[in-house]
Amino acid sequence: MLTTPGGPRWTLADRDEPSLLGLDPPDHTRVRRLCAPAFRRDSVDGLAPSVGRHVHRLLKALLSAGDGRRPVDLHSMFALPLAEAVLCDVLGVSSGHRAPLAEWARRKLSLTSLPPGQARAGHEALRTHCAGLLFSPSDADALVPGGLLHRLRDAHVSGLLSRPELLATTVNLFVAGHATTAATLTNGVLALLNHPDQWQALRADRSLLGPAVEEILRFDTIADVGLPRLAVADVAIGPTTIRAGEAVVPSHAHAGRDPAVFDRPDSFDITRAPGPHLAFGHGPHRCIGAGLAFLELRTAIGALVDHAPALRLAEPAIALPFPGGSLIGGVTRLPLFVGR
Repeated sequence: MLTTPGGPRWTLADRDEPSLLGLDPPDHTRVRRLCAPAFRRDSVDGLAPSVGRHVHRLLKALLSAGDGRRPVDLHSMFALPLAEAVLCDVLGVSSGHRAPLAEWARRKLSLTSLPPGQARAGHEALRTHCAGLLFSPSDADALVPGGLLHRLRDAHVSGLLSRPELLATTVNLFVAGHATTAATLTNGVLALLNHPDQWQALRADRSLLGPAVEEILRFDTIADVGLPRLAVADVAIGPTTIRAGEAVVPSHAHAGRDPAVFDRPDSFDITRAPGPHLAFGHGPHRCIGAGLAFLELRTAIGALVDHAPALRLAEPAIALPFPGGSLIGGVTRLPLFVGR
């Protein structure tokens, strides 16, 4: 329950607005149902060819830049632009209107990495840009017909979605849908290369690709904690009683390392049977784009295995920047040698 005025917020950039992440039923059910067709299994399967094209376009550029044994940054040259391109395709944002979105999203996600004023300004800039995409007559070509945002705008015109709901949903779909996938891909490749036996096992057996993605999601959940929730009634969890009105913050990362669920939970092992990790959350608020994220991760890592099998770290893992201070964790730079 996050619709309570003045309820807990993770960042000072957050607003009291009706986003898909914080609405309760029946409003959450109504808004999610309008978004769901874009992320259904058949819709995601239909995106596989375009995801593959984005992956191979970016990988070709990465391999070319790394020719001559120069290190290249997987995060900025591959993971981020891939996640942004795929999500903007789904949302239906035309190419000329995509450029500033990722930087503003980074600011919105700040917990302590930026001064509060900069974080809030980033959110406001992103919100203003999204409002232009949706409502400005001068940006009539900003949305691609048939894209998710075009359909949500039609739902707004039809009275199925309020303007605040449409705007908040647009902002959160972009922020949550690209930053998380990019960070997971970067951290996942780091985990594979930091465990050379696992990278070699994947190279030797492509049937491990799906389990490898599941293990990446379990082992290093980039959103360490879930969104805060307010208890609507007293509830007992073990010896602890949570009172109505108290805030609860679930730990996705700890759930992925639960020894009662996972054998050797601190070991990175792509041969383990996939278990019930919470990287995508759980219940009605489970990540609506989980299937799309899995497709991107599987396609990208598979392409790296196929076309850059000699991939290796250009710096020790301990030296990589992990600045923290953001709602989405992970290294912000991953220099690699991509020699074949």
